[in-house]
Amino acid sequence: MNDLSTNSSRWPKWTLFAALLLALPVPYFMVVVGGIVPTFCIIYLAVHGLIVALPKFTAEGFWMLGILWAHVVILGGLLYVSAAGINWLLFRFLPYRYALVVVLGLIVALFVASAFEIYRVPGHNSAPPANIFRIYKSFAT
Repeated sequence: MNDLSTNSSRWPKWTLFAALLLALPVPYFMVVVGGIVPTFCIIYLAVHGLIVALPKFTAEGFWMLGILWAHVVILGGLLYVSAAGINWLLFRFLPYRYALVVVLGLIVALFVASAFEIYRVPGHNSAPPANIFRIYKSFAT
C-alpha cells in the first residue's frame, strides 16, 4: 500500500467512527435507568452531568459520572477500534474506489436502520422503543 492510499483512507475511518457514535445502538446500563441508545447520547449525558455535578461536589453525582464516563471510554474505544478495523480490512483487500463505496454504504445503511424503532429510551421500568429522531429530539428539548 502506498502513502497516497494510506492518507486518503483516513477520512472514511473518521467518518465511519462518527456515524457509529451517532447512530449505532449500544447498551446503556445505569443503576436505575437503562436502555439502548447511540453513544453520542451517553457522551451528551456525561458532559451535561459534569457541568451539573462539579459545582455541587456530591458523592452520588460523581459515582454516576464515573459510570457515565466509563461508558464513554469503553464504548467509544470499542467503536473506534471497530471503525479502524473495518476501514483497514476494506482498504487492505479492496481497491480504493470499492472500499470507499462499501464504507459509504455502511454509513447509509446505519442511518436508514436508525430511522426505525431500534433504540430503547432510558426510563424507570419502561423503555419504549424509539428511532433516532425521537432520541435526538428528546435531548434537544
